[in-house]
Amino acid sequence: MLKRMIRLEVHKALRNKLFYASIIVGCAITIIALIYNVGIYQDAFAMMNIADGNPEYEGFSLFNHWIGGEPFSLGTAIYFFVFPLLVAMPYGWSYCEEKQCGYVKEAVVRSGKKVYFLSKYIAIFLSGGLAMVIPLVFNFLTTAMFIPAVVPSPVYCTSTGVFFNSLMSMLYYSMPFLYVLFYLAIDFVFCGLIACFSYGVTCFVRNRAIAVILPLFFLLALHYSRQFLFTSYDISNREISPMYFLRPVSAWAQASWTVIIVETVVLFVITVFLSMIWERSHEIY
Repeated sequence: MLKRMIRLEVHKALRNKLFYASIIVGCAITIIALIYNVGIYQDAFAMMNIADGNPEYEGFSLFNHWIGGEPFSLGTAIYFFVFPLLVAMPYGWSYCEEKQCGYVKEAVVRSGKKVYFLSKYIAIFLSGGLAMVIPLVFNFLTTAMFIPAVVPSPVYCTSTGVFFNSLMSMLYYSMPFLYVLFYLAIDFVFCGLIACFSYGVTCFVRNRAIAVILPLFFLLALHYSRQFLFTSYDISNREISPMYFLRPVSAWAQASWTVIIVETVVLFVITVFLSMIWERSHEIY
């Protein structure tokens, strides 16, 4: 029963029109970054002095011109601001509809609460992770059509934005494809949990728009709380905002495994409690 229910919920998640809409909007935003970065690369390449024997190819590579490799273009700023909406929209919205139309009651009667809510959690996690990662992969592949994948050199760290104290910096300068893959995995897991957070808040709210928007406000509160933290030139600050540390290149402070793991675990505990303990222990309306 569990496998069949998981298969059913995953099928619903991946055939959801809102899931397709999220991916299309995400890909459209990444095209803005693509146009900007290709233009920057072409201008820089035209200005390179080939005659001096140092065309600086390592400083102008796919890995610092795709949307995850640069933090300053309009497309990058928009994408890493609206991604909580993109990952929450597919199932945060539809689950509220399912509760209001009575589908949840029927599904629980047929499969049981434990099986249904676990299946729903897995499906929402997968849809949220894919809604985040697919546009990033799309941008990476399309950018690779215009900009060569030259292995970056630490000599040009000011161009790449990855410094000696950056997260996985050694991997970036030795195996950059693996570096990108690791970051996509981090984004997938974290954004899957953000989608589950939207699912969890439906325990308290019936309005579909609020269920979708709340994860964005949650991340914005965390993002702007950084200005109230103690900072000093003597302290190596670590990024606590997912809107920044989910980017493969630092936009402000350096990412930290400790921060990423702690926030992931906290988000996992919250979403499991809301969606699989609290919801199961209360009447389904």
